[in-house]
Amino acid sequence: MSGATILPSYEELAAETARLREALGRAGRDAQEAEARSTRRESAARADTRLIRADLAVSERLVTELRAAQAAARISEERLALAFEASGSLGWWDWDIPADRLYAGPAFARMFGIDPALAAAGAPLAAFEAGIHPDDRDRIGARIRQVVGAAGDFDEEYRLLHADGTVSWIHARGRCYHDEAGRPLRYPGVALDVTAAKRGERRRDALVALGDRLRDLGEVGPIAHAGAEIMARTLDAGRAGFGLVDQTHGTMVVQPDWCRPGMVSVAGPHRFRDYGTFVDDLIRGDLVVVTDAGTDPRTDAAALRGIGVRALVNVPIVERGRLVAVVFVHDDRPQRWDPGDLRFIRTAADRIQAAVARARAEERQSVLNHELNHRLKNTLALVQSVAAQTLRNAPTLAEAGAALATRLVALGKAHDILLSGDIAGADVAALVAGALALHDGGTGRFRLDGPALEIGPSAALSLALILHELATNAAKYGALSVPDGTVTVTWAVGPAPDPAFRLTWTEAGGPPVAPPRRKGFGSRLIGRGLAGGGVALRYPPEGVVCTLTAPVAGLRAEP
Repeated sequence: MSGATILPSYEELAAETARLREALGRAGRDAQEAEARSTRRESAARADTRLIRADLAVSERLVTELRAAQAAARISEERLALAFEASGSLGWWDWDIPADRLYAGPAFARMFGIDPALAAAGAPLAAFEAGIHPDDRDRIGARIRQVVGAAGDFDEEYRLLHADGTVSWIHARGRCYHDEAGRPLRYPGVALDVTAAKRGERRRDALVALGDRLRDLGEVGPIAHAGAEIMARTLDAGRAGFGLVDQTHGTMVVQPDWCRPGMVSVAGPHRFRDYGTFVDDLIRGDLVVVTDAGTDPRTDAAALRGIGVRALVNVPIVERGRLVAVVFVHDDRPQRWDPGDLRFIRTAADRIQAAVARARAEERQSVLNHELNHRLKNTLALVQSVAAQTLRNAPTLAEAGAALATRLVALGKAHDILLSGDIAGADVAALVAGALALHDGGTGRFRLDGPALEIGPSAALSLALILHELATNAAKYGALSVPDGTVTVTWAVGPAPDPAFRLTWTEAGGPPVAPPRRKGFGSRLIGRGLAGGGVALRYPPEGVVCTLTAPVAGLRAEP
């Protein structure tokens, strides 16, 4: 039939339904698989994200820790650098051996006289070796080579010589490292400036040596030279010495001094004010320290330069308020005298002065012993002569004993005067007063007038005996035999160049006198006079006049 719709058969519908169902099943399974895959992918992505996030967290933590470690290292390095610089005496180095570049901090560079900027950039080892003292350079160079060859440790003390001529000491410690092939690689280390400790050690040793040297010396010159040498060598100074001072005249006599080669000796007399005004400080007992005479207002720089002095230390020795000696140290370069140096100089000065005082005391004792021995012999000879003459001329033994006793007392008085004064003699005024004291009786019958004059011991004993004989005669026959009689004794010294001594004994108020009929020992003793001088005895009726004259030089001379 035309235009009619043809319906599918049952079988066709069943087949189509089965096909559709199959397609739907496949689509469902595909969807499930896709969903599963998607789920797995999402799970993997979430896991990756977690891993990435964990890695990022670890990385961030590591970066933070690294930055903290770097900051800590930088702070540690800064602190170490500050510690090195603050100490001023501790320096570091690091030698790159293959490149021969030695890197060093500022303190180490300054020790060796190297520009700190050059040391920071690295300089050859030879540049630093040049700063080592020539006397130590070969020894230290050999030790460096030994340490480099053996990859060993370095631990040495040695001296550095600076451009201004000063010397310092360092204690250096380091270690050499080799690479895996045994080749020298690096050589780092540190150096400590031990100059202060070494100087202290040298000063202590020097004081011990000074004591040992001075103990065996007994004269001022050798003591002064020994002390000067030890002081100058210990301080690396150019000159040292000891001078005896005459404060009244402002002069000093320098004893044998010690000088380094190239400096001249200044032994001999000097006027303090020729070199400046610092003598005023010495008179006050103050230590004088001049670091540079060219800038110190107390010094005459030109005059000091004339004797090679640019820096000095003067230690005053004051006794009973007077400047008696000076211990000095000189140098021809400006010097920074540190407190330890000044303490050493003061201590050495005290020991030198003590040794000088001991030597002078021993010398005075020797002179005293010699003088006492000489004087004892002369006195015994005089006593023997007086005794013999007295016994020979006395009419009776009793009179001889009395006369001898009074004469010996007069000698004893003269000796008392001699021993109470200087060993070299006695003053005429004290001698006259002492010799006449036995005859005065406290009545003021003697009138004495004359200048101070020192005479020798022999002349003193003779004058004492002459005055005793004059007084004895006056007591027997002259002015002292009556209550109102007086004696005037005057003396004077004539003008230079050959001054003469003149003493006049004048009696008054006594009985009329006349020349003696006979001359006993007393008259002969008076007639001998003094030291080869003259004697004039006159007997006017009003009283005896005796005039003694003698050259002053003869009165002071020893027999």
